[in-house]
Amino acid sequence: MFEEPYRWMEAVSTRHSYVQEKLKLGQPVLSVPFDEGVLVMGFSPQPGKVFEIYDRIALGGVGHPADVERLRMTLLEMAHLEGFNRSAQDVTLARLLQFGIAPALKQNFEEIQRAPYIIRLLLAELDHDCNPTFFRINYDGHWETFKSGTVIAGNEKVMDWIQQEIQNLPFATFTLDKALEEVCRLWVESKKQQEEEKDFPQTLKEAFDQWVLEGAVLLGKVERRAIYRALTKEEIEKLKSSVG
Repeated sequence: MFEEPYRWMEAVSTRHSYVQEKLKLGQPVLSVPFDEGVLVMGFSPQPGKVFEIYDRIALGGVGHPADVERLRMTLLEMAHLEGFNRSAQDVTLARLLQFGIAPALKQNFEEIQRAPYIIRLLLAELDHDCNPTFFRINYDGHWETFKSGTVIAGNEKVMDWIQQEIQNLPFATFTLDKALEEVCRLWVESKKQQEEEKDFPQTLKEAFDQWVLEGAVLLGKVERRAIYRALTKEEIEKLKSSVG
């Protein structure tokens, strides 16, 4: 097969189709700035979409839970090794992606004998000057950088629509409560872009009743070292009542 390039290209194309089909019902995870830091959140049937990676880095995942967990652990180990060998300030997402996870994903995807990762990852970073940067990385190692927020989803039409809406909103000026409300509004409106989801929650009330809201923030103006924290029960209840 490898002596005939067109067969390899056909195999890679088939892998793209296979992964995209497996991903298509993956629920959106959104990350946006707000006036005190960065928000990451998403709804899912069970926990396992939002994680802390390092002091100023958060992760959101869509795809097979085992693949998300495997890559989360890989990023975690890389970040701590980088911090140990160099310094905590040298641990940046650009380095972790460019020299670590992206080449590994690309190699995995192009090795036809191996099962591909069924994932999309969102990574958010708040630097020491409180400037946010957002990254989206695909199952084949391709990654993009955003300044005003980003989203991952299984359905590319939904993902592109939400991304455009994020670009049009001044999230960096919003309070956390306002950012949460706007992100939830985008989540609901994105349902109109996807016809295959008829058995899934279509309203926020249904989502809160049937699924789990996972969310976390990276706070830029805190005295403690740990700036990552999960959304509190009180914040989620306030959001639920405000959008209900």
